[in-house]
Amino acid sequence: MEWSVLHLGRGFFDFKFGSVEDMRKVWAMRAVNLKPGILCFFSWTKAFKPRNQAQTHAQIWVRLMQFPQECWRKRTLFEIASGWGTPLTIDEATLSRRFGLFARVLVDVDLSAKIFESVLVESEVCWNKGVSQVTY
Repeated sequence: MEWSVLHLGRGFFDFKFGSVEDMRKVWAMRAVNLKPGILCFFSWTKAFKPRNQAQTHAQIWVRLMQFPQECWRKRTLFEIASGWGTPLTIDEATLSRRFGLFARVLVDVDLSAKIFESVLVESEVCWNKGVSQVTY
């Protein structure tokens, strides 16, 4: 597959493909996990100017503070992180439990929506009282 990529600034890139078939294959993916981070594809528009684009999403690392170690499972971490946006990945130190002060999850956040400082979590498994507030 012959292709090229041109950096346009402000996080935008122009991909050129050697064939329509190659372009369709990439376009069908809609996004690629770059670990960490996601590259999302959008169709080109005439007179596109990166400086005129309003970015409404950002990928941020959320730190789940005061979070019990016994609840550091991917599904649990993703469910809690979804209170801020779309969870993308968990950092390696959290997965391997090399660092225990907080868990970190990469989250795609919609900056045009309200962003919460904390999320209320109800769980009898992770907390004796059943309710806790997780902050980032």
